[in-house]
Amino acid sequence: MKINFIHILFLGTLASFSAYAQKGDSLIQVTDLTRIQQISSVHVKPNGEELAYAVRAVAADTSKQGGYRYKTTWFVKSLLSDKPAERIDEKRQISQVLYGADGRRWTVGKDDKKQNQLFTYPDDGTAAVQVTDLAKGLGQVRFSPDGSKVLLSQTFTLRELLADSTFNPEGLLPDWSVEKPGDDARTSLRRNTAKPNADGNRDEVRAYLLRNEEKGIAMLTNKLQFQTENSTTGELRFTHWYLLDLAKGQKPVAVSKGFRTYSGAEFLTEQKLLFTVESDSTAHPDRVSSTNIFLWDRSTNETRRLVGDGIHRYQVAAVSPSGQYIAVSKGKQNSLTIGELILYDSKQWQAQPIVFDRALSQVQFAPDGKFLYFIAASHGGRAVYRFGIRSAKATELTSEDVGIGDYWVGAGKTIFSKTTFSNPAELYVGNLDFQKEKALTDLHASWLSGRDVGIPEKHTLRNELGLEVDYWLLKPAGYEAGKQYPLLVEIHGGPASMFGPADASMWHEYQYFRSRGYAVLFSNPRGSSGYGEAFLKANFKDWGAGPARDVLEAVDRSVATGWIDSTQLYVTGGSYGAYLTTWLLAHDQRFRAASSQRGVYDLYVFFGSGNVWPMLKRYFGGFPWEEGMAELLHKQSPTTYVQQIKTPLLIFHGEQDNRTGPVQSDFLYKQLKVLERPVEYVRHPGADHEITRSGDAAQRIDQLLRTYEFFDRYRKR
Repeated sequence: MKINFIHILFLGTLASFSAYAQKGDSLIQVTDLTRIQQISSVHVKPNGEELAYAVRAVAADTSKQGGYRYKTTWFVKSLLSDKPAERIDEKRQISQVLYGADGRRWTVGKDDKKQNQLFTYPDDGTAAVQVTDLAKGLGQVRFSPDGSKVLLSQTFTLRELLADSTFNPEGLLPDWSVEKPGDDARTSLRRNTAKPNADGNRDEVRAYLLRNEEKGIAMLTNKLQFQTENSTTGELRFTHWYLLDLAKGQKPVAVSKGFRTYSGAEFLTEQKLLFTVESDSTAHPDRVSSTNIFLWDRSTNETRRLVGDGIHRYQVAAVSPSGQYIAVSKGKQNSLTIGELILYDSKQWQAQPIVFDRALSQVQFAPDGKFLYFIAASHGGRAVYRFGIRSAKATELTSEDVGIGDYWVGAGKTIFSKTTFSNPAELYVGNLDFQKEKALTDLHASWLSGRDVGIPEKHTLRNELGLEVDYWLLKPAGYEAGKQYPLLVEIHGGPASMFGPADASMWHEYQYFRSRGYAVLFSNPRGSSGYGEAFLKANFKDWGAGPARDVLEAVDRSVATGWIDSTQLYVTGGSYGAYLTTWLLAHDQRFRAASSQRGVYDLYVFFGSGNVWPMLKRYFGGFPWEEGMAELLHKQSPTTYVQQIKTPLLIFHGEQDNRTGPVQSDFLYKQLKVLERPVEYVRHPGADHEITRSGDAAQRIDQLLRTYEFFDRYRKR
């Protein structure tokens, strides 16, 4: 059954899009980046009386080279009064705050050995009490429906799991090959009792080499996916689970085992547990891309597979409070699909697909189990929907003109974080329809009230494929009718991502360039997420020409308004956005200057330089050595057309960026330098691919200022 969208329009909000809305004498400055805060991990007491949440902020720190560091602070606030939220237990380095079904507050924080442990807070207000003492600490936490039991995850390296008496009590070896050449007998996994000796026999040399690895002298890998985000690794890691009976005060008991990762665990009832586990126990973990969901009945010790096909990744998204319904997400790794959300009745195990042409996330049931809530990323926003279990209909509760982050539903109210074009993030309380909201935080509202903040105007165009492409145009500060202004074109990464009101990561950059007199244009060209599967697939084997037409059409329409100076056009983008930026420069000469950040420029090289190399199969249909692929990747690479790039270009890359690899920027820079083109190259030491979103604050400011200064060299006055 197809679900109809029910759109709720807020006329006041839409009307404000006609011009930048907020008045103030003070423009956004580059150092205001340090005032932007993020809200996460919203948890609420079941009766709705108390709220816990985390705030991540930039803090001054003179011990750091750049003078800044990130600090996460946890707050607890009573929802029965207007008293300010209180900070909690900062010395424990808390990573989670949770509430059990009985309303008791729990935290995961560091013990005296710097390991994550579970702590509880007595009702009398005394200090937190440590509940677990796991040698390796713990990761995820899942409480049972009545709060009397808890599931705790723990992660092991392969060598740790081989030696662990709890999750590998028989001392077994994995059934799969370790893919170590010449070691079919898996000798390398067996305990070597020899003493390290560089001049010794084979076993002593092996012990010596292993010690070198342990000391960090060498890094050996037989992994296919050996590149992390900012380093390399030879380690295989596995997640397993304990069950802890809080009521009986017993020691945690292992409830999983083997050389597979149990990525998720949930209580269906007090006696029945759901596990998400890799589907093939005989294949090397790097070769397994599918998962199954199993049900384990503790009362009978019976286990059976509920869902799994060896192709898709299944994950429990949510369980209804009564255990009657289970929401399961289904996706195919490295495919151009948006996935599915399926509702199961736990009695008959009948599947009810929720047909919705958007990626759905943050799924949760209403306390009475009659409704399912989820967030759909759509048209640049993130909207909450309520799905009726019986009616099989979804109702849109919040507008696509905002971005809802974490949220909670229960006790006749909703708690949610929200991002808008006028405010990067605040926390609100509303009714069950997410209406009649009241702000619970003041992270940005007060200091922004005296600032000149612009609100972009939304526009839509239809491309030659018949797809509707959204774009937004932000007028510069001090805009006056009859005058013309320079235009900065921003291009997002992904390519399966989206710009729009839900994207808090770009809020400051838009406002900063606006304050410097630029109009700012950003769009969601074909291949962006948030517009359905057909739109997502529209850039298959076409990363360059098609998306470029969408961006340039938005530019043409912006120039046609009459207030954009067509001789002062600038363009910038990051990751895939950097790819498309350089593609534009190689095929169009209208831009005065450009900046490309942490990009991909040679798709053939991308197979080795980036840890997301499977994207080649997803977007181009194969790998470099396969028939026709070398020619296709060559044709689709901006470096192929480097001789046509004449626009001044500023290139950025983080030196620890393994998502795309700094060699991509090295290659492009050298080509342009040899051709004697106007090019400048900045590498940020220690930075990975997330530099502009969550990287070092000093480097983020540096990159923004260098981009501004570079453009300003070519700006007409």
